[in-house]
Formats: sequence, structure tokens, C-alpha cells
Amino acid sequence: MAEWGWYLLLVLAGFIAGVVNTIAGGGSFLTLPALMFVCGMDPKMANGTNRVAILFSSAAASATFDRHGHLDRRLAVRLATPTLLGVPAGALLAVYLPAEAFKPLFGIIFLLMAGLLLLDPRRLTDTKRPAEESSRTIFVVFFSIGVYVGFIQAGMGMLLLLGMSLLNTGDLVASNAIKNLIGFVVTLAATVVFVAYGLVDWVPGLITAFGNMLGGFVGAKLTIKKGNKLIFGFLVAVMIATGIQLIWSSIYSWVSGS
Repeated sequence: MAEWGWYLLLVLAGFIAGVVNTIAGGGSFLTLPALMFVCGMDPKMANGTNRVAILFSSAAASATFDRHGHLDRRLAVRLATPTLLGVPAGALLAVYLPAEAFKPLFGIIFLLMAGLLLLDPRRLTDTKRPAEESSRTIFVVFFSIGVYVGFIQAGMGMLLLLGMSLLNTGDLVASNAIKNLIGFVVTLAATVVFVAYGLVDWVPGLITAFGNMLGGFVGAKLTIKKGNKLIFGFLVAVMIATGIQLIWSSIYSWVSGS
């Protein structure tokens, strides 16, 4: 295939991932393999390069939500602060540790969380729930999410939406708007670390980012139009697929390396 054909594949993968990331999360499980297969990148370089694409999709989605009045900036700042503090630690772990060491654990966590949501859908959508969690609990939860985001990124959106369920808003569209803005801020912080360590390949990163940006616009429009039901369905489906993918890739790596 000609070089432009490979680039078209990156744009397509980026577009689909941008839609999935905006509505739920987990689109990186599409773009990461695409970068490794199309460009021959090792996992660490693909992990860093992928952050460039996510920057564009989260920026496009955040701008769309804000323009339609769905973005609570004050709450976004409150939640972004502890998340951002955790990112550098996670990014440094990604530079020095193999992501495969944590994949099976997170795979099991995602499957368990999907099961909990299926058993109790109101966990995300019910506004008549107990009082808001303490500030300390919120800080710890979102700091931990920040460490994870800095480390591997994929699945960030799902974790942020679940974290925001502690706030009892019941509005997944508003939560999604905040999720995408936080995603932009923390991804920017992680990207700086990866750039400093020379783990970003700009040409394929920007090509994938173009598709991601288009997907971010489309995903935000779909979210605003379809509301909570679309987000909940996407979230559960992607969490199950993500959990299976993480566990399967760990098993495959172990078998092929043995």
C-alpha cells in the first residue's frame, strides 16, 4: 500500500477513536495498535504519540460542549486539579515501567465496573442519591485517576465518568463535557513529559490527531443530541471490550513470550 494509504488508515482510526473517546472512552485501544502496526512504533513511542491525537479530540469536544452551554467550568477546575497532580507520576512510570505489568489488573477492574453499572444503572444517572462525597475522597479518587492517565491513558474517559458519579449530578452530558475538558488538560501535561523524553513522533501523531479532532466534534454532537442513554450504552459496551482486550493482550504477551 502507498504511504498515503497508511495515513488514511490513521485518519480513520483517529476519527473512530475520537467519537468513542468523546462519548465514553477507550478509543486509544484503537489508535495505539494503529500507530504500532502502520508506523512500526514500539509501545512506548506509540503511547507518547497517541497523546497528541487525544489533545485534538478532547479540545474539539470541549469547545463543542462549551458552545452549547453544557460545560460547568468551576466543577471542571475542581476535578482537574487533583487529576493533573497525579499525571506526572503516572507519565514517569510509563517511561520507566512496562505497561503490560498493569494491564490484567485494569482489565479485571473494568469488567467489574461494567457489571456494577449493569446491575445498578442509577449509579450514573440517578440524581436522588446520598449527599456528595467529601472533598478528601474526591481528591484521592481523581488523583489516582491522574496517575493512571499519565501511565496508560486508554480508558481515561470511563474512569472520569465513574469518578464523577460520586457527585450525584445524574447528568451524563454535563459530566461528559467536564470529562473532555479534564482530558485535554491532563493529556497536555502528560504530552509534555513524553516530548521531553523524545517519545513523540509528530507526523503520524498529527495525522491521527486530524481524525481524532473530527471524531471529537461528531462525538460531542451525538452526545448532546442523544443524551444519557447513548453515553450509558457506549460506556458499558466500551468497558466490557476494554476489559477483555486488556486481559487478552496480557495473556497473548505471556504465551508468545514463553
